[in-house]
Amino acid sequence: MKSASIQRMCFFGTVLLLACGDFVFGQDVVFHLLEGDQLGREVGNVADEAGLNNIAGEQDFAHLRYSFLTTQTPHYNYFSINNQTSVLTTNQAIDRETLCEFTNVCFIKLNIAVQSMKSSFFQKVSVYVYIDDVNDNHPVFDKPIIDLQISESVLVGTSITIDGARDADTSDRYSLQSYEVMPNDTPFEINFQKKLDGTSIVRLIVKEALNREQRDNYHFSVVARDGGSPPLSGTLKVNITISDVNDNSPKFSQSVYYIEVKESVNVSSVILTLRATDLDDGKNGKVFYRLSPHQSETVLTSFAIDNSTGDLSVIKPLKYVKGEQHVIIVEASDFGDQPLTSQALVNVTVLDVGNNPPSINLNLLSSDSLAKVSEFASRGTVVAHIAVDDPDTGKNGEIMCTIDNPAFVLQRLENKEFKVTVDRALDRELYQQIHVTVFCKDSGMPPLNTSDSFYVEIEDENDNAPIFDLSVYTAGIMENNNVGDVIVHVQANDADDKNNADLLYSLSESNNGMFYIDEKSGIIRTQARLDRENVSSYSVIVIARDQGDPALSGSATVIISVLDKNDNEPMFNQSRYTFTVNENAPAGSQVGILYATDQDEGENAVITFTGPDSVPFTIFPGGYIKTDRVLDREVQNRYEFIARARDKDHEATAVVTIHLNDKNDNRPKVTSPSQLNNTVYVDKHTEVNTMVTIIRAYDLDSGINSQLIYEIVGRNDSGHFDLHPDKGQVFLKRSLENNIGTFFRLDILVSDMGHPVLSTPATLNIRVLTSNTAALVEPKSSNILIVAILVSVTVIISLAIIVIIVFIRRSDRQRRNQGQVNENFYKGVVENTATVFAAPSEESISEKKKKKGVSFSLENGVDKVSEVTTQGQEFMYDNDMEIVEEEIVIEFPPMVPKQPTDNLPDLTRSCSPYNKNESKEVCESSTPLPSRANTPSLSPELSPKSILRNKNTTPLTGNEPSSPTRPPSLMFTSPSSPKQTYSPPYSPKTMHVTQETMTSQSNHTPSSVPLFFTKPPVPPRTFPGIRRFRPVMMTNGSLLLHSSRPVSPFEISV
Repeated sequence: MKSASIQRMCFFGTVLLLACGDFVFGQDVVFHLLEGDQLGREVGNVADEAGLNNIAGEQDFAHLRYSFLTTQTPHYNYFSINNQTSVLTTNQAIDRETLCEFTNVCFIKLNIAVQSMKSSFFQKVSVYVYIDDVNDNHPVFDKPIIDLQISESVLVGTSITIDGARDADTSDRYSLQSYEVMPNDTPFEINFQKKLDGTSIVRLIVKEALNREQRDNYHFSVVARDGGSPPLSGTLKVNITISDVNDNSPKFSQSVYYIEVKESVNVSSVILTLRATDLDDGKNGKVFYRLSPHQSETVLTSFAIDNSTGDLSVIKPLKYVKGEQHVIIVEASDFGDQPLTSQALVNVTVLDVGNNPPSINLNLLSSDSLAKVSEFASRGTVVAHIAVDDPDTGKNGEIMCTIDNPAFVLQRLENKEFKVTVDRALDRELYQQIHVTVFCKDSGMPPLNTSDSFYVEIEDENDNAPIFDLSVYTAGIMENNNVGDVIVHVQANDADDKNNADLLYSLSESNNGMFYIDEKSGIIRTQARLDRENVSSYSVIVIARDQGDPALSGSATVIISVLDKNDNEPMFNQSRYTFTVNENAPAGSQVGILYATDQDEGENAVITFTGPDSVPFTIFPGGYIKTDRVLDREVQNRYEFIARARDKDHEATAVVTIHLNDKNDNRPKVTSPSQLNNTVYVDKHTEVNTMVTIIRAYDLDSGINSQLIYEIVGRNDSGHFDLHPDKGQVFLKRSLENNIGTFFRLDILVSDMGHPVLSTPATLNIRVLTSNTAALVEPKSSNILIVAILVSVTVIISLAIIVIIVFIRRSDRQRRNQGQVNENFYKGVVENTATVFAAPSEESISEKKKKKGVSFSLENGVDKVSEVTTQGQEFMYDNDMEIVEEEIVIEFPPMVPKQPTDNLPDLTRSCSPYNKNESKEVCESSTPLPSRANTPSLSPELSPKSILRNKNTTPLTGNEPSSPTRPPSLMFTSPSSPKQTYSPPYSPKTMHVTQETMTSQSNHTPSSVPLFFTKPPVPPRTFPGIRRFRPVMMTNGSLLLHSSRPVSPFEISV
C-alpha cells in the first residue's frame, strides 16, 4: 500500500512539472575558441547564449545556479564555469593538435545543469566549444635531405615518388596546401596528393630532357607551405645525380692541325699532342687514340701516337722535301659498350732552321708555391698561366709548348701565352699532388727547347663513401652472457680527408634491440642475454657515416654466432624402457638401444650412457645394451635398473626393464615315481577305470616349454593300465583277478612341448596284492611313522637342554667378567690356540635364535674337534658390510705380557692441543695407522696418522708390567651402525685388544680413556681370503670377525 501511494505521488508530481513547463531539456549553445596556452580565457556566457532569462523568467533567473553535469571525461578539466554568472573560462592550455590529431573539425561537448534555488526550474544545456586552429606548426619532412640518381635517358613526364611533409595543423585553412621547387629553373616540377594522416604523396616529375654532359647534377629544394598568412613552410633538400649514357663521341680540340717539324728532329720526339674530349662519363668518356689504318704506308711507318696521351711522335728520321707535307689521320674512340669514334687531320711540314732557346715564366694563381684545384673541378678549369719569351724572330721565334701530364692541357691565349687547364676528372684519393712539367720549344732549325715544372695540390671533396675492412664480419659469443659484453670491433675507412673522413657508427633497426655499437669506436656489445637454443645466430647491418656535406655512408654485415654453453640436460626419449632377450644368449648379445637428446651442440651434446655394475648387462657409451654373461631365466626372469645419460656436466636417468624370454633348456623333473620309491601296490579287486596313481613331474621352463605330455614307451602289463597324456594319471583298464602277485613294469617318458622337445624317463612298478596282504603292509608303515616321531621329539628335547646349559654358563661368565672389568679386563696373548665357530645367518643374529658351530683347538700340535652350542650372543654389525655368512671367534687364553709387537704405533712425534681442550692432545704417528675402507673421520683435525689421547698419558712401550687396573681401550672415532644392541662394556666405538698390542699404565684410572684411533687397528691382510670384516673383542677376550664368505678355519693365520 505504501509503495503504491508513493508511485501515485511521483506520477502526479511529474504531470505537475510538465504542466508548469519549468523542467526543460535540449538547449544547445555554440562557442568558438582559438587554441592557445593562456589560462582563464573567457569562452562565453552560457545563460546569455541559451536565452535563459526568457525561459526561466526574471524572478527565477536571478536565482539560477550553473554546474557541469559530469566531470568523468578529461575534457571537463579544460574549463570551469561560474555557478552564478554562467561565465565559461579555460583552466589550462588547449592544444588543438593534441585533442584532434587527425580531424579538420575539433570541438568539445559540455553538458551544463541549470537549476533554480527558489523553484523547481531545471534545464540541461549542451555547450559545443569549437577549438579553432592557430597556425602554430610548420610542415615537416621526415628527412631533411634526400639523394636521388636519375639516368640522362629518362623520358619527359617520368615521376619519382618522394616522402612528403606533414603538418600537425589539420584544419582546412592551416593544413598543408602546396609544394614548390626552388629555384624554379630546374627541369623538375612537383605534383602532390594529400593523405588522411596529414602527410602527402609527392611526385617529382621530369619536365625537360636531361643531358649529363651539360649538367651532371642538380641541387634544389622542395618547399612545403601551409595556408597561413604568412604561410609556414618546411624545406627538403634534393640532390640529384644524372647518370651517364654513351651518347657523345670524342671531339678533338680542332679538326685540322698544322705543324712544322725540322728534318733533324730526334726519333721518338713528340711533335704534337692531340686532345680529344668526350662529354660522357666513366668508360664512356675515356678516350683511346690511334692512327687510322686506312692511310699511306709512309705515314704509318714515320709517325706513331700514344694511345692514352695523344702524343704524336716521330719513329724514324724525316727528310725535308720542298713543298711536301705529311697528312696524318688520327682517330679518337671511347670505351663504351658501343664505342663512338671521331677523326682529325694533322698536316706536318718538314723544315730546317737554327735559333735561341725560349724561357718560361710560371704564374700559379695562388699565394702559395702550389697550384690548387678542387677534385670536383670540371674540364677547362684554369690551374696556371704560362708566358714564354723568345727573342728570336721568324721561325726561330715561333713557340710551341706542351705539358707532360694527361690530367691537364695547355691552351694558347696569345702567340706566346698559355693557360694550364684541367683536361680530365681529378681524384684526390689517387693523387694528392700532381707534378706537371711544361716543355716549350721554338721553330728554329734545329729547334731549341726548355722546360719548367710545378705541383698542383688537389683539394678534397666528399666523394668517397666509408668502406669497412670486411664486407662480412663473423664473431662468436657464449650464450648466457652478461649485458655489455664485447662481441666484435668493426672498422671502416674513408679515403677522404678531415670531416669528410670523420666516421660515426650505427646499427640498423633489424638487430631487435639485442646489440648496440659505440658510435666512435665501432665496438659492438650485447644489450640482452642470448640463448643459443632460441636463436643460434644473428645477422646485423652496421653503418658507417662520414660528416661530409652531403654525408656518405657504407655498410657491412656482422654475423654473430651464439656459442653453446652446456646449460641443457640430456633427455631420454622415454622415461621407461622395456626390452626382452633370450635366456642362454651368448655374452655380448644386444638387448636394445637407449636414445637421448641434448639441446646443446658440439661436445656439450655428446651423450654417454652408463648403467650399474650390479646387473649382468653392459651399457655402451653409444646407448647399446648387451649382456655380459649367459643368463638363466629360471634363476631370474626379470631385471630392472637405472640407466644414466650424461653430457659433460649433467645427467638424466631412465628405468630399464629387461625380461628374459624362455628357452627350452630344462628337462622335466619326475618326482613320483622316484628311484627310491617307484612301486605301487594294487588290490586285485580294484575296479576297472580306477585311478591307480599319478605320475608327478614339473618343468622349470615357462609357457609351452613347461607343458608336459605323459606316455608309456615300454610295458609288460598286456594293456592292463592306461596313462592320461596330459594329467599323468594311471588308470586300470582290465581286471586284475587273475594276476595276484604279478609285477607289472611301465616305462614312462615325460616330455615337454618345447622346441626341441626334452624328455625324462621314469619306471613305474605295479604289484597286485590280495586284500590280506595289503592289511599286513599297513601296520608296518604305521610303525615307521611312530619311530620317526619319537626320534624327532628326542632330538628337540636334547637341543633344548643344551641351549639352556649354554645360556646359564654364558650368563654366569658375564656376571664374573662384569665384576672384574674395572680391575683386569683382559690378560693374555694369542698363542697356539684358536677356537672357530660356524657363523649364524643374519636372521639368527637379529632374532637371537640358537646357533651351532664346530670348535677347532690347536694344542700341542694336535687337532681337536668338539661340538659346541652357543645361545643369546650379541653381535656388532656395520651398514657397509656384505652379508655375513660365517663368523670366526679367536679365543685368547690368559698369558704373561710379552715383548711389544711391531704394530704398536710410534707416538713419539709432536703433539698439539685438541680443539682448545687443555686435557687432550693430538699426536702424529710416523706411519699411517691401519685403516679400513669406507670409514669416515668425524674430526677434521684427525687423520690416518693421528691419535687423540689424554695429555698426561705417557707413550706406551709394550714392556710395562701387568696391572690389576683396567687396561686402556682403543676407541674408533667413526661409530658402527646402531643396528644391534650391545652388552656392557661394549659400545659402537669400543674395540679391545690384547696386552701384546698395549699394556696398561699404573697411573690409569678405571674411568680414563687414554687413546682414540681414527681407524680400526686390525688390517685386512692379517686374515687372507677375507675380503671385508669387522673385528669385535668379546668379553672373554675373543676376537669376533664377520666374513663376506664362508671361511675355512685353516685359512686363518693367528
